[in-house]
Amino acid sequence: MSDVIRQRSENWLDPAVSARISCHEMTWVGGRESRSLRTGGDLYFHQTPRGGSALHCHDFAEIVLVNSGGVVHRVNGDRQRLTAGNIVFMRPDDVHCFLPDGVFDKAEIVLLDFDLELFLSLSVYLENDAFLQQLTAPVLPPQFKLDPAATGSLYSRLLKLNSPSMPPQLRKIKLKILLGELYSRFFIDEVNLLSEAQVPAWLEDLCAAMRREENFREGVRRMQHLACRTPGHLCKSFRKYLRRTPTEFLNELRLNAAARRLADTREDILEIAAQLNFQSVSQFYHLFKSYYGMTPAAFRRLHAGERKF
Repeated sequence: MSDVIRQRSENWLDPAVSARISCHEMTWVGGRESRSLRTGGDLYFHQTPRGGSALHCHDFAEIVLVNSGGVVHRVNGDRQRLTAGNIVFMRPDDVHCFLPDGVFDKAEIVLLDFDLELFLSLSVYLENDAFLQQLTAPVLPPQFKLDPAATGSLYSRLLKLNSPSMPPQLRKIKLKILLGELYSRFFIDEVNLLSEAQVPAWLEDLCAAMRREENFREGVRRMQHLACRTPGHLCKSFRKYLRRTPTEFLNELRLNAAARRLADTREDILEIAAQLNFQSVSQFYHLFKSYYGMTPAAFRRLHAGERKF
């Protein structure tokens, strides 16, 4: 953690609203030097080395919206591929940075940062704190995908909230309304609104166990054995609480493990696919390219200089 920059609320957030909205256009360049230019309205233009932006964390919460382009999001030791429409709910102390994904030369990202007071007041506003469990329990910050219309609408609302002509008191009220909408949309079961919607303890324990490589290598059969639930119940629970199937969950774990090995070791690509128990090399290549936007070999070349992290 010695190389991790910690951003503090007193140095970043607007004290009048306990929050800050900023728009960042990232262009990937050669070399190791990063350059940034700030213009009016908290708009930043960054020329970022292909080795990635600075590894950092915050003492405040952050919502990341990708408006255009795409990046690889390195967070808590794993990777998420983010493209236009992805929204990520960062928790205080999540450690992350952004890397090029090989498909897009640029990415436009909007950040909504807000202090813990606003963060915790959401449970009062929603009259329910179950969403906090779904937000904080996973190792990786939760991410979701918006369609183009919803992405454009949220992007416009964020930019309007950043208008200097809006009084700070009104801006703070509108920010609270927006935060309430976002967290209730993504973290509260729409069918049982304001009811007991938190992830069951058995499912949390199962997910924690399946993150160990000796388990996720063995796949769905190992998951079913550890869960002691019927396949139908297991699949239904994953869809309800994690918004994915058990197979999608396992493939994500395998792909993240493969990406780490590709970036940090010189292991043969075929050996990596075999050790992680992908059904075939072609399946591994197909899944990896769908998730990261490039082949395993291209990913290794792109991140060859990243081992310093």
